[in-house]
Amino acid sequence: ASPLLKVSIVPRGSAALGYAQYLPRDRFLQTTEQLLDSMSVSLGGRVAEALTFGKITTGAQDDLDKVTKSAYNQIIDYGMNDEVGHLSYGQFTKDNPMAPRPYSDKTAQTIDREVRKLVDRAYARTEQILLQHKEGLEQVAQLLLKKEVINQ
Repeated sequence: ASPLLKVSIVPRGSAALGYAQYLPRDRFLQTTEQLLDSMSVSLGGRVAEALTFGKITTGAQDDLDKVTKSAYNQIIDYGMNDEVGHLSYGQFTKDNPMAPRPYSDKTAQTIDREVRKLVDRAYARTEQILLQHKEGLEQVAQLLLKKEVINQ
């Protein structure tokens, strides 16, 4: 994942209740491991919320959108899934979403199942990392409550 620049719990706009800002990287190619890292970073808030409060809120909607899009891209566009194989369906589905898809209902079910498995894997990985570093998570949360914004 890209280096963290700033974290804030101050609402930004009407939708974001807080945010994390990262330094951009000149990265044109990404490995499956790098993509999984990015998904785990995006899921960090949702997982921290679940671990800390035992509940989840609607606050992670944008993060969940990013994670879902990344998972579908890996499977539909980049051919990064053993079950679906080294195929790219993106050129068929992105230009005209209303056009008939070039794969069967069975393949669509496989894609959906593999997306769910990938997102679940990223969630479990994020949960494991945050549980291992629960003390650090608590320290960051307390610092954010005190300062509202943490800069690099």
